[in-house]
Amino acid sequence: MKQIITTIIISAFCASAIAMAESTCSISITSQEPGLISIYGKVIDYKTREPLSFATISLGKGKISNVTNSEGVFLLKFPDTFADDSVSISYLGYERAKYAVSDLKATKELKAHFNLIALKGTSFDLESIIIRAADASTLVQEAIADISKNYPAQSMQMTSFYREMIKKGNNYITLTEAVLDVLKSPYGNTFSTDQIGIYKGRGSIDRQRIDTLLIKFKGGINSAFEIDLMKYPFLSVDPQQLEDIYDFTMERPVVLNDKVNYVISFNQKPHVESILFRGKIYLESKTLALTRAEFNMNVEGHPQASSIFIKNKPIGLKTDIIYATYMVQYKEIDGLYTFDYSRTELKFHSKWDRKLFKSTYTIISEMAVTSRSDQKIKIPADLKVRSKDIAIDKVSAFNDEEFWKDYNIIEPESGIESIISRIIRQLKRSNR
Repeated sequence: MKQIITTIIISAFCASAIAMAESTCSISITSQEPGLISIYGKVIDYKTREPLSFATISLGKGKISNVTNSEGVFLLKFPDTFADDSVSISYLGYERAKYAVSDLKATKELKAHFNLIALKGTSFDLESIIIRAADASTLVQEAIADISKNYPAQSMQMTSFYREMIKKGNNYITLTEAVLDVLKSPYGNTFSTDQIGIYKGRGSIDRQRIDTLLIKFKGGINSAFEIDLMKYPFLSVDPQQLEDIYDFTMERPVVLNDKVNYVISFNQKPHVESILFRGKIYLESKTLALTRAEFNMNVEGHPQASSIFIKNKPIGLKTDIIYATYMVQYKEIDGLYTFDYSRTELKFHSKWDRKLFKSTYTIISEMAVTSRSDQKIKIPADLKVRSKDIAIDKVSAFNDEEFWKDYNIIEPESGIESIISRIIRQLKRSNR
């Protein structure tokens, strides 16, 4: 299970923390300021009223976007110059909803009004789907057996963009961005691991919002790649044990990238005591290639879940994990699917003994591949990112103001797609 779990290090705020903050490059953190509008809401299924996690909320043709968390909740902040624009809400298998900003409850105050948005499921012709005489569990086993057919059997060179954000309440306290060099190891080879190195990086800490705690996210960059379910142990379980540990159920198919995908939901069996996962996987109907996975760790109702994630906790501090969500997407290139995007979001409460109020922290990390190549460039040992590395500490040695000059402010509310386009332009200027 360690392949998809990162560690949170919590320490009491002290002089060394201030020194570390000062050593990182100085970058503005976008926060709630005059001239910004906030829209806060929850996206749910129209019929079941269940929350829809990873629904996309976008504004201004995707220039500003965000996704819903495990509870279907989102917060979108944007300049008041977008006040006459429209907000789009989309989710796989559901009809897209569109609202004028003026039709949603928005405010310039820090605490935004709540909007409840219900999406209706889409319907489409099922005649094009290959009918398979197999249950959901068998389809999952077939998908795993076909990894060598559907995913690259050779190493691949990648360039990717990594973004990591830590929030206290609705305020960002640390932000980290990095352009990564990646030697993606072959699929089907369980003994090889991906090699990752930092090409350019930068980070920032808002010291005014760090009170008595300093939160660090250990191993976030590595874990962004280890969410690759087709490369590393599937759902943290040996494939031969899947049927003993998980229940699989067929759901309504969806169209993803113009192809019909089977949707299979899963959850750990009631008798399994370990804290594992629940969620959905998407299998392309013809090849059974895994194209997308959305899943949560079953931390709810398990006080011991805190010990899985949080280490080095100060004495007198109690923590409670609220949710841990994961998402991974693959991209088809020349008939083979390759790792393309991952997202992790972890939320927890912290409370000191003898204090009345608790604080809520959210850690979000995203990784998106910007380019791929058949070249196989080995990452030098001194540049490799290791599982023990903390991104905001690591990137300080790779800052290059010239590289970031046309993108000199980290904008956490901007969709990663818009950031990627800027990064690609910078890489071209650097002859990368």
